[in-house]
Parts: sequence; structure tokens; C-alpha cells
Amino acid sequence: MLDPSHPEKFNRVPALSSLIKQFLTDLENANRSGHTLRAYAADLSQLDVFCADDLAALNADRLRAFFASFAHLSQTSRARKQASLASFFTWAYRQQYINVNPMLHIERVKLASPLPRGLPTEKINAILAVIPTRAKRDRLLFRLLVETGLRISEALHLYVEDLDLTLDSEHLLVHGKGGRQRSILLDDPRLVHQLEVYLTTSGYRHGPLFRAEKNGRGTTLSYQAVQKRWASYCVKAGIACRLHQLRHSHATALINGSVSIVTIRKRLGHKNIQTTLRYAEQTEATADAELRVWRRNQR
Repeated sequence: MLDPSHPEKFNRVPALSSLIKQFLTDLENANRSGHTLRAYAADLSQLDVFCADDLAALNADRLRAFFASFAHLSQTSRARKQASLASFFTWAYRQQYINVNPMLHIERVKLASPLPRGLPTEKINAILAVIPTRAKRDRLLFRLLVETGLRISEALHLYVEDLDLTLDSEHLLVHGKGGRQRSILLDDPRLVHQLEVYLTTSGYRHGPLFRAEKNGRGTTLSYQAVQKRWASYCVKAGIACRLHQLRHSHATALINGSVSIVTIRKRLGHKNIQTTLRYAEQTEATADAELRVWRRNQR
């Protein structure tokens, strides 16, 4: 595992726990999301305990034993742990702390790509309707997710400075995955009005758009707090809906509104158009209408 042909490197190899800290620091400096950092930290901490902080003891057989201890978990959880360790060992190999990447000898868990599941507009509106009028931040945040298809992390990282509310050309500057930026058209006048009212009542002129209530002029609202609030509104409305389904619902609405895949890809911020194509399941009524138009044009 360690390279004996370079004794100077061998002698200064830190303990596994130290390497994990370096790895996570590099990820943080690379602007990885907080969610990713927490997941990697948890998975690698379990590995550290399993091998008693001994990097030299880690080979393919030890990793197989490690993964076998999580056989009771779902496929998704096991695949995530494999991904975390694969990323760590690839990093350690590049840093020349190891001369063999043991994950290359591990058969990876393969997951079937789940089809996106949207929710009918009437059900989404029923959930939004139970949000108290006084909860202006929540009403705006969840309406924004519905109308734009933003990822939750993207919405929570919006700053007031990212808004352009120029009349008839209202846009958001979104900071997406991998540091990629994109401009999102705010094409719903009701949403624009809601944004303007929110800014007026909150008095925000700069900084995070969505802030924790306990510190209204300070820290950004957390992902966990948003999930908890959305879940409570779903319970109150008597409708089951995961927060990410709002993004799926927006994409499905665009598909059934005959918006092109290229435009949808740009709006959702997908790097690969194959990801966008997963949403291309039209309703039968939409498909029938499109075929009728095509048939008429052939006559």
C-alpha cells in the first residue's frame, strides 16, 4: 500500500485520521457543498475507527470487510459510502501517500436511475396554502422553488445582490454545482411581487436572502431547518411531498408545456443533457396534442 521505494515519503506518512482532515480541507477549499463534506466526514470517520487509524492496514480485503459491515443498509447508502472512500483514496494516490488505490479492486454498487417524480400542481398549491401569511420568508422560499426549479442549496445561497428586478427583465443569478453560474428568468409576476414585498418588509439590502429567524440579519437559513419546515407544512396539508420533488414538478411542467429540452437543461443547471432527458415523460394529453399538430402539418 505504501511505497517503499520512496523512504522519505514513507517516513512522513501521517496517520489516517490526519489524512482525512487534509482531504476534507482540500474539499472545502474546492468549494464542495456542506452536505457533501458532512457525508464524507461521517463515512471516513467510520473507516478510521474500523482500521484503528492505520493507513497501512487498508487493502482491498479490509475494505471488503468494512463494506460488508454495512450490508444491512440500503443500496443508496452503501453506494454513497463507496463513493466517499473512492474519492478519498484517489486523492491519497495523487498526493503519493499510497502507491495502490485499493478501491480499484472493489466491485461498486450499481443503482438504477430512479425516474423523477413530480407532484400535481393542485397538491403543491394545497401545501403552499397552509403556510401562514405571517411566514413571509417561508412563503417566498417555497414559491421560488416551485416556480424556478432551483436546487435547495442554490436557493439558500442566494444573496440580495443576486437579484435583478429590472421591470420586465427580472432575473436571478444562481451559483450552481461546480461553481457554475446561470441566470434564471423570473417570469411569474406574482413571484416578482412577492420578492419585492419581502425585501421591503425585511429591510434587506445586501447579504443572504433567506436568513435564520433567530438571527435575522446574520447567518443563512440551514438546509435542515428548511427540510423540517417543509415537512411540517406537508403534514398540515395531509400531502406527502419531498422537498426535491418541487424541482421535479417544475421540470415536468416545462416538458408538458412544450419547452425544449435545451432550455430546460439551462434553467435547471444540468451539466449533462442526459440528466434532463430523465424528465422527458410527457402526459398522454400533451403527447396526443403534439402528434395532432404534427399530423395536421403533414396534410
